[in-house]
Amino acid sequence: MKIILYSWQANNEQILADNLIKMGFEVAWFRKECKHYTRDMELAMEMIQAVHQVAAEAVVSFNYFPIISMICHTCGIPYYAWVYDCPHFTLYAKQVADPCNHIGIFDREMVRQLAEDYGINTVYHAPLAVDCGYFEGAITRASQADREKYQCDVSFVGSLYADEHNYYDLLFLGEKEVASNGCSMETLIKQQCFSYERDYLRQAAASGQINLTELQNPMEEQGLMLGDDYFARPEDILMAAVLEKKVTVEERRKLLTGIVRQLSTCGGSVTSDGCSTADRNLDFRLYTNSDTGKLPELNAHNHGTVDYHTQMPLVFAGSRINLNISLRSIHSGVPLRVLDIMACGGFVLSNRQPEMTEYFEEGAEIATFGSMEECIDKVHYYLSHEEERRQIAEAGRRKVKKEFSYEAGLARLFEV
Repeated sequence: MKIILYSWQANNEQILADNLIKMGFEVAWFRKECKHYTRDMELAMEMIQAVHQVAAEAVVSFNYFPIISMICHTCGIPYYAWVYDCPHFTLYAKQVADPCNHIGIFDREMVRQLAEDYGINTVYHAPLAVDCGYFEGAITRASQADREKYQCDVSFVGSLYADEHNYYDLLFLGEKEVASNGCSMETLIKQQCFSYERDYLRQAAASGQINLTELQNPMEEQGLMLGDDYFARPEDILMAAVLEKKVTVEERRKLLTGIVRQLSTCGGSVTSDGCSTADRNLDFRLYTNSDTGKLPELNAHNHGTVDYHTQMPLVFAGSRINLNISLRSIHSGVPLRVLDIMACGGFVLSNRQPEMTEYFEEGAEIATFGSMEECIDKVHYYLSHEEERRQIAEAGRRKVKKEFSYEAGLARLFEV
C-alpha cells in the first residue's frame, strides 16, 4: 500500500516511517504545519495534490487532524490516525464521524465515551507502541561518560504545568463555593488527588454540584469552548482542560516534593522500614521545562529538559527508579512514557491505571501505587532491593519488546 505520512514533527515519526517501510508499506512524507485543524485550506489543497501525485491509497498520522479527514473523504481513501495525546480535543470535531476515519486511541475509556456518549463508530482501542531497538541503539551509541552523567536514584521526566494556561485560577479565583451545600472546588480537587477508584469531579458535574451554566460564559471568554466545528459538551472540556489538569498539577507537585523530602533524610542505605546510616545523599532529578522558581524544593533538583532521542533514553536507563505520574485526563490507558522507560530497560513506578495492571504484572514487570504514601514506601523498598528491581525492569523490557512493538501496534491500527 502506498501511504502518505503526515508530519507535524512528532517525536516518533521517523520510527513510525521506518516500521511502516519494514512492514512493506511505501511511504511518502507530507510536511506542512497545520494552521487550523478544520479550516486550513492551503494544507488541504497541497495534500490533495500530493495524494494524486503519488497515487496514495491512505494517509497516516500520529494524532487526529480533522482537515486530513476532509481531504481523505474528498479523495475517497482511508485516514489512519494513531492518537497518543489525552486530552486530544480534535476527537470532538464533527469530522470524526466521517467513514474514511480509522482512529486508534490508546485510552479505552476515551473510546467508550466517544462511542457510547456521542455515537461515534470510527474510533477503536489501539494501545501505543515502542521500538526497543531504537532506544537500545541510542544507549549503546552514547559514551560511557554520557551514560554515567544521567545515573541517579529517582527521576521524573515531564511537565509540572506551572506556567501553561492556568485556566483553573482564571475560572475559580475567589470562587469558594460551587454549590449550596458549601462544598468548594478546592475540596473537590483535594478529594480527587491520589483517588484513582472514584471520579469525584464528574460526579459533582453530573449531580449539578458544579454549576456548568454559570461557567459557560467565562469558559468562552478564555477561549475554552471549541466552536461550531466541534460537538463536545462543556463539561467534557471543563474536566480535561481545567479540573483534571489542576488535579495533575497538584499530584505531581505534592508527590515529587514528598519524595524530595524523604530522600533528603535518607542516605544510600535505605531499608523498607525507613532510613539507616547514610553513606551518600540520594540523588533525585527532575527533568522539566516547567518554571520551578516558586517551588524551591523542586527547583534545586531541576535539570531542565532532555532530548527525546538522545538524552531521555539515558535518563530512563540510568535511573534506578523512573516515576510515571499520569495526566488525570488519561482514565485507563498506558501512557507512552511507561513504554519508553521499559524499552530503555528502566524500572517503572507508576500510579495505577486499569490498563496498566491489565497488561503488566504488578511486582513482576511494573510497580504501581494508589496513594502518595504507597509511592514513597515503594521508593524506599525498591532502592533497597536492587536485584528485585533489576529483574522487574528486565521483565518489563521483554514484555514491551514482545507485545508493544510497532509491528503489533500497526497491525492493530490497520486491521479495522
